[in-house]
Amino acid sequence: MHSFKNKTCPYCQSKIKDDLDVIVCSLCGTPHHRECYEENGGCTTYGCGNNPTTVKEERRRDGIDVGGLTVPAVQNLVNQSKLIECPNCRKEIEENSNYCKYCGYNVVEGKFDEENSNDENFEDEFKRKYEEKKKISRNTFILRSASIIFLFLFLVTTIYFAYSRISDYYNSDDYQIKSMVDEWKEAWEDKDINKYKTFFLQADYEYYGKDGKTKNYSERISDIKSTFDKYKYIKLNFSDFKIHRDSTSSNDLKVTFKQSYVSDKFEESGQKTLRLFKGNETGGKWKIYREIMD
Repeated sequence: MHSFKNKTCPYCQSKIKDDLDVIVCSLCGTPHHRECYEENGGCTTYGCGNNPTTVKEERRRDGIDVGGLTVPAVQNLVNQSKLIECPNCRKEIEENSNYCKYCGYNVVEGKFDEENSNDENFEDEFKRKYEEKKKISRNTFILRSASIIFLFLFLVTTIYFAYSRISDYYNSDDYQIKSMVDEWKEAWEDKDINKYKTFFLQADYEYYGKDGKTKNYSERISDIKSTFDKYKYIKLNFSDFKIHRDSTSSNDLKVTFKQSYVSDKFEESGQKTLRLFKGNETGGKWKIYREIMD
């Protein structure tokens, strides 16, 4: 059955929801809500013969000459218009109808106007939706590919800069100096005299104790070795570690920290100052050439 659902009524501009509520103009085939058609007094299509304004003009141009007929005779003449049967719904319609007002069948052409156009519209709509779907799929693929590429580049860039920062830090003087001091402390606590001696610039080394006495490298190593032999344990704690670049040379600087020294026979705490040097004679490594205990 042919349906007019979702067609737009030209009078109220709203959708037709029920085929039982529709009436089709018998001349132009335009579907209307039944109430709208009756309220307008006929078709609302401009120029249609069933449009009330058009009907008035045609009556003036093509009116029937009733001569001297009485009013009842004229009414009887109008009521004698012939009826025919709609080939589709079998209901009676006026003989001069181009369309069945009940089902919208095109009586003149013997078909519904939209039969061919529906096939064409379906094919066009199918192609349109296919192209839209293909376009969406293509755009989605491009978007996903771009997102993956962006994410990959972001990760690579992040890893690269993170690695560069880590690499720069481990190669920096600050890290090498802190590592050297920690290893020196570890050799001191382990009472490893051979490892302990590797942290000094022997030719220039001087030690200044709290008592104000100065000792050279040999004297200081002798004192340290003596404690290693006498003490059962040595525990050191370094805190408030700072690096001071107070020299015009980048290879000569000062390190300060608070030192706590604890052993089974002796304890001492105070401010420790180290002066460090790095050059060709040290093999490019930081060495202690001055040690001051305050």
